[in-house]
Amino acid sequence: MPYKTELTDQELFDEIGHDYVKKDLTGYCRIARKQRLTRSLRYLPKPMGDILEVGCGAGFAATYLAGGFGKFLGLDYSQTLIDYANQYNALENTKFLCQDVKDLAEEQTFDVIFMIGVVHHIPEAQQVLEGLKSRLAPGGVIVANEPQRGNPVIGLMRKIRKRTDEQYSDDQVDYSDSEIKALFERCGYTVRLFPQGIFSTPLAETRILPAFLGYPLALLCKVLDPIFEALINVQVLRKIAWNIVVEARIDS
Repeated sequence: MPYKTELTDQELFDEIGHDYVKKDLTGYCRIARKQRLTRSLRYLPKPMGDILEVGCGAGFAATYLAGGFGKFLGLDYSQTLIDYANQYNALENTKFLCQDVKDLAEEQTFDVIFMIGVVHHIPEAQQVLEGLKSRLAPGGVIVANEPQRGNPVIGLMRKIRKRTDEQYSDDQVDYSDSEIKALFERCGYTVRLFPQGIFSTPLAETRILPAFLGYPLALLCKVLDPIFEALINVQVLRKIAWNIVVEARIDS
């Protein structure tokens, strides 16, 4: 039985799916969203083998990573978004299912499991993360990109968005970098953290700019973000970033 918060989120994304998918169909948003994904996976060897994406939304990650994996399975509990995934991103060796990861019946294991902005929507996150260990192939890795609340300015902006944006779910857990690290470690993972998103993140989430401004700005952020992410990749400075990336492996 899904938790109440999961049902609320499912209903929300079924309702807003036709607008949500437009982010990946808007040129400058698409640049920023692909950047968020590829920067989250930047330390993994290529090709990445078989991939499971939990919370795949409209499935654009499969297109962004095309040619860099063996098989791709995307799960989301919004049927609206899965329908869009099959419409826009039904590539060879890809499969999309409207299903909660806790109910996944297939016995396949995966070399990479990733979740982009998903863990903070999961009310029983520890249970899910412990369950995913059985889905990892030997040497496999889980990657999670999560908003982190360390930067007070970013935290305030997210609080404002919760109150003003009807498409922004308020059933979320705001993790600090130390809290998300501790969560994975309690589940038996060895964890590495690194920052992601300095200038590009707002462009990934909003479509308010005209194309003649948004597109060159996204290209500029694509260049600047990796530079600044490298400069702040120490614990005391990671809080400047919008997001924190968790790279987790099973303790040997």
